[in-house]
Amino acid sequence: MSKARAGWMIAVVLGLAVGLMPLASDAQSPEPGSSEGVTQPAEAQALPELSEVLERLDRLYMASSSRGRLKMTVVNERGTRELELEQWSRGRDEALMVIRAPAREAGTATLRSDEGLWNYAPRADRLIRVPTGMLSEAWMGSHFSNDDLMRETSLEDDYHAELRWIDLDGERVVQVELRPREGAPVVWEKVLYEVGAGDGLPRRARFFSGGKVERTMVFSGVRELGGRRLPSIVTMRPAESGEYTRMEYLEMAFDVPVDASTFTRQGLRRVARTR
Repeated sequence: MSKARAGWMIAVVLGLAVGLMPLASDAQSPEPGSSEGVTQPAEAQALPELSEVLERLDRLYMASSSRGRLKMTVVNERGTRELELEQWSRGRDEALMVIRAPAREAGTATLRSDEGLWNYAPRADRLIRVPTGMLSEAWMGSHFSNDDLMRETSLEDDYHAELRWIDLDGERVVQVELRPREGAPVVWEKVLYEVGAGDGLPRRARFFSGGKVERTMVFSGVRELGGRRLPSIVTMRPAESGEYTRMEYLEMAFDVPVDASTFTRQGLRRVARTR
């Protein structure tokens, strides 16, 4: 089974978090002679609410609706490949991603709806259903999986989770340890996220199998996207190789009108054929 699978993403990538708030509030000024405001060891400071952290991670790139343009760069032993993408989403259950360039792949698309997950091959005008067992398979030859980009799984529903404080490159962060619930449709034995204590944004995620890190996802390029500060670049690197896939959000609009018919098989064909 492919290792390109995550219990979280990108769904690299498709919708955006609703109003991410910091994990820790600013402290009030202490009274003279009191110990308030004195920096405590990380272990002594209260951790944020577990459900709040999981909800933020699950909804990082989600909103009531969204549309945007993205660029994907795939670097592997065969060379470098770049894709220009468009995406639309509504809530947690509907998403569409269409390749616009290069020309030979234009119109290739993936749809998630109440009817399941579908890939569309425009040259053959063929819709192919993606079974649950293939959620961990690579999306269009990248290092992201179908589930990473289309978000079929949920951290809160599919994993047991624990929080702890750690230091990451000199920054105090919250580490989220995730282990799959029995029967959950995930392949990783453990996932570790590191989340900034001040801004609530993920820094890194590592995916384990056989007791080893199989791949690492890094979040960077925090900037304003549609009025929200979010990581604009998400990079997936498999272990022990120089390969990677980088997903860059170029433009995003959130909570905008998106026609419900977009997320039907007929709508998929219509949008995929539009240039």
